[in-house]
Amino acid sequence: MNSLKSKIKDTNIRVIFPYIAFLAVFLIFAVTQTDRFLTFTNMKTIAQQSAVMAIVAFGLLFVIVQGSIDLSIGAVMGFAGIVCADIAQKNVLLAIAAGILIGASVGLINGLVYTYLKIPSMITTIGMQMILGGYTVIYSHSNSIPFSREMKSIGKYPRILIILAVVFIVCFILLKFTVFGRYCIAIGGDKRVCQLNGIPTKKINILGFLVSGILAAIGGIIMGCRLGAAVPTTGVGYEFECITAVSLGGASLAGGVGSIFNTLVGAMIISMLSNGLVIMGVESEMQEVCTGIVLILAVCISLDRERAGTIK
Repeated sequence: MNSLKSKIKDTNIRVIFPYIAFLAVFLIFAVTQTDRFLTFTNMKTIAQQSAVMAIVAFGLLFVIVQGSIDLSIGAVMGFAGIVCADIAQKNVLLAIAAGILIGASVGLINGLVYTYLKIPSMITTIGMQMILGGYTVIYSHSNSIPFSREMKSIGKYPRILIILAVVFIVCFILLKFTVFGRYCIAIGGDKRVCQLNGIPTKKINILGFLVSGILAAIGGIIMGCRLGAAVPTTGVGYEFECITAVSLGGASLAGGVGSIFNTLVGAMIISMLSNGLVIMGVESEMQEVCTGIVLILAVCISLDRERAGTIK
C-alpha cells in the first residue's frame, strides 16, 4: 500500500514539476530583467530557440521512454545541416531530403546495432557521435556553409513555429494514440514482459531510433537556417540540453514515462533559462554550470529509482 502511494506521489511530482519550474524561471527573469526580458522581440527569440530544441527532444523522447538513450543527435544535427546547406546551393528540395535521409540512416544503424548486436545504446550512440563528428569536419573542411536566402526563411518567425506545430501534432498522435507509441512506453515499463506477450520489441526499438534520427536532422537543418549557415560545430553538446528538456518534462530515464507536451515545456524552460542568463550577462561557462545543475535536478525528480539499473 505504501509502495502504491509512493508511486502515485512520484507520478504527480513528474506531472506538476515542469509547470512549476517554467513559472519559477519565468518570474525570476520577468522580475529581475523586466525591460529586456519581457519584450516581444525577446519572447520571439525564446520561441525560436525552443522550437529547435523541442523538435530534437521529441525524437529523443521516443528512445528514452523505451529505457534507452541516443547521444548521437547532436552530431546528426551538425552533419545533416552541413550536407543540406551544401546541396541547397543547387536544389533546395533535394537538400532537405538528403538531410532527413541522413538522420533516418543514422537512426536505423543505431537501432540495428543496439538491437541485433546487443551493444548498449549509450555506447552505440557515442560511437556514432564520434563517427559523424569526424565526417562533418572532413566534408566541410572545418568551414561553415551558408544557406540560400530561400532556406534561411525556414528558420525565421513564423515559419519555424509552424514547423514546430506540425511536428508536435504528429509526435503527440504517434506517442499517445498509436500502437507504436503504446509499445514504446510498454517496452520502457518492462521489456521482458513485452517480449513474452509477442510485442515486436526489436522493431519498436529500431523505429524509436529512426524517429530520433529524423527529428535530429530536421532540427539541425532548421538551426542552420536560423543561423544563416551550417556550422561544423552545430549540435556539439546539444544532446545534453535535449536530455535535460526531456527530463524536465517528467520523462524517466529508466523508461515507461514520457509526454510530448511536457517535453515542449521542458524545452521552453531550457531556452528561457539560457536566454535569461545571457541578458543578465552571465558568462557561457557559468551557463553550462547552471544547465548541468538543472539536468541533475530534473533527473533527480523524474527518475524512478527502483528501476534506475534498467537504463540501457
